[in-house]
Amino acid sequence: MNISKISPKIFHFGNGVIRAFFFGLIIISFFAVLSSTNWLPDAKTTTGLTYIMFALLLILVLSWFSFPKFQIFLKTIFIKHKWITSIICLVLALIWQIQFVYFVHPAIGFDVSAVHNAIINPNLPELRGYFSVNYNNLSILLTLRQVANIFHSTSWLTMALCSTLVTDLSVLVIIATIAIINFQKVPNIIYILASLLSIFPICMVPYTDVWCLLPISLSIFGWSIATQKSYLVVIRFLGAILSGISLACGVWIKPSVAVWGIAAILTSLLYILKNNKVILTSIFCLTIAASFVLTYQPLKKAVQDQHYIIVNQKRQIPMIHFINVGLTHDGAYDPKAALKMDELPTKKQKVAYSKKMIIKRLKKRGPLGYLQFLVKKQGLNTADGTFGWLHEGHFIISKQPSESWRGFLAEFIYPNGKYVIEFRFIAQILWTIIIFVLLFSFQKGGFIIQTLRMALVGGFIFLLLFEGGRSRYLVQFLPIILILTALSADTAKYNLDKILTAILPKRGF
Repeated sequence: MNISKISPKIFHFGNGVIRAFFFGLIIISFFAVLSSTNWLPDAKTTTGLTYIMFALLLILVLSWFSFPKFQIFLKTIFIKHKWITSIICLVLALIWQIQFVYFVHPAIGFDVSAVHNAIINPNLPELRGYFSVNYNNLSILLTLRQVANIFHSTSWLTMALCSTLVTDLSVLVIIATIAIINFQKVPNIIYILASLLSIFPICMVPYTDVWCLLPISLSIFGWSIATQKSYLVVIRFLGAILSGISLACGVWIKPSVAVWGIAAILTSLLYILKNNKVILTSIFCLTIAASFVLTYQPLKKAVQDQHYIIVNQKRQIPMIHFINVGLTHDGAYDPKAALKMDELPTKKQKVAYSKKMIIKRLKKRGPLGYLQFLVKKQGLNTADGTFGWLHEGHFIISKQPSESWRGFLAEFIYPNGKYVIEFRFIAQILWTIIIFVLLFSFQKGGFIIQTLRMALVGGFIFLLLFEGGRSRYLVQFLPIILILTALSADTAKYNLDKILTAILPKRGF
């Protein structure tokens, strides 16, 4: 058997599998995004601002296709002078974001409130019970407790500002990552990030979704350094070490971040079949793995040895519970299953119950029904451009402010806000563009593109198998999504331009 002839076949097959899964899942997401209720105006909440927004959007689209000079004007500003314009947009977005968070920083409910309350008073019996069952949230509790100690404050404003800072640092790291991979595409990512920051209120929620953004961004940054062949080997090794350390910190906060590390190593091993650099690639993978293990073990021990809050580790929810929850009618949080986890005293009983329910639900659906369920769930996991804002139980627990500027801003994000529909609509436009770019970037892609696709496919599959049902869980994978979008934007534009030129000669995009 000639290994040298078989290796390319395995490589091309593996690459084809990644592309097939990626575009198959993105197609489902694209149709789900287009059918989202965020597009639908509500007659009860429609305001003058709604009509103005729709009118401006319609005028913009018609002007683009009807007036060549208007096209040239916009291209001059946003393409010819893209470096200056993109930086100005990012600065304005950061100013808007910070003042928004400063004036509007509501108390958040669901699990976030339990974490926040435990920072203030960890001795409450109900909180001890909560963290005994939800043992995985101890890492974010210990992290935010350190934040409170540093700033001598446990206020929602402090937590919101620090969470926003984590988000903004992640933004800078993502820009630096693109600069390393392809410097010419830096304006692409700045435009995308500026747009996202303007409509990303979840940045101020002090919880795992936001706090894992910086570690995963740093891990991708370190990995991007390690993959640059033009860099000195020493620098590349330092990048691999940074990638592993950051990955460990991310997994410590949110275990599903491990999807990125697994994807990076698997794709690297796949590309060994193409470049035959077995020794060097293996050493880099081992460096990332060793850095991860050496960092994660002390972090894990810090949780096990903590004395800040008394918990009974034997009561913690097993991982299989989240697979069971992921099989409910929409794959989202299941109050009955959560209550059962509280009632059952031992881990063995919790595992047995979860297994029983998993088998029951799979038998009830059957193979075809399960496949239909996965398609539906992929749509639910990725359809909402607001990333599940207000979709959790008791999402905002503070009273909506009504005074002056603060009251006006609150109207965009509070449950009964007058302008919530506008926020959802604008967020949906941006999210649709991102999914649209990923869908139309149908090129083979090199090592970096394929690694990011593999990571995103892994993230999608994780959410299909575990608890999901809403797009809040996508926040942890945003660095992957945004970097991939920035790198794919020019290809998507080229492909779309070809399609539009065929349909509308001499127009194009």
